[in-house]
Amino acid sequence: MKIISTLFSFFILTITANSQQWKLTSAYSLGLMQQEMKENIQPAHSLQLGILYQLPQVKRLSLGLELGIGSYANKQIDQTFQFDNNTSAVVPVNYTSNVFNANLQGRLNLVDETKFVVTPYINAKAGLYNFFSSIYIEDPDDPLSCRALEHESIINDKTLYWSAGGGLQIDLGYFSKKKKKNSVVLDLGANVIRGGTIDYINTKDLVEVQTNNPMSKPVSVDFINASTQSIHEHTVAQLYSSPLRMLEIRAGVVINLNR
Repeated sequence: MKIISTLFSFFILTITANSQQWKLTSAYSLGLMQQEMKENIQPAHSLQLGILYQLPQVKRLSLGLELGIGSYANKQIDQTFQFDNNTSAVVPVNYTSNVFNANLQGRLNLVDETKFVVTPYINAKAGLYNFFSSIYIEDPDDPLSCRALEHESIINDKTLYWSAGGGLQIDLGYFSKKKKKNSVVLDLGANVIRGGTIDYINTKDLVEVQTNNPMSKPVSVDFINASTQSIHEHTVAQLYSSPLRMLEIRAGVVINLNR
């Protein structure tokens, strides 16, 4: 993570000094979960930002760095917690589950982009994917009920991944007399994402988080009884582990800084 952040900062400084051959990329990414992950969590919606350097010797080849941040769940579930004195309370539990990725990427245009309005390309990436979740448990209305000692519980896991795919670049300058050729292009693409096993919260079945499931691990939070001051645990989510499998569909723009 630190190495990629350092490289990103280096690229920014280099662009400031010399804008020739550099491209900025920005895209909306829809991550469709595949295989086992598809059964447990919703699609991930992300914003991707990147930098590409067009090699002077091989102008159809660009290398660079990309960062992305997004979310696959943000919801509130009213959970019923059973206490030691045979009482219960309905407590709102807020779930926020996010993703982050950082990668080194290479893109090869299949034709000379300066000679065509539509440029097909293929690309490959390798980097780090991060899934992390926050759980905020509100205090119950009854002052004598149990309340959470930790209002926020973080589930955080990372894995290395690779990605391959392709897409089309459409020159927007072709449709406007005021814009230079290939200064801004529409970028449409798709990639398959494959990575190692990663932990995440099941966001498709949160209403039954306190039930036992042999395919998952319980995520518990400490509660304190307001009347007896005894500390005990309640399950607030189920943690799943699956290989990272995703189909990414992207739509964005590429800005050529040397145009």
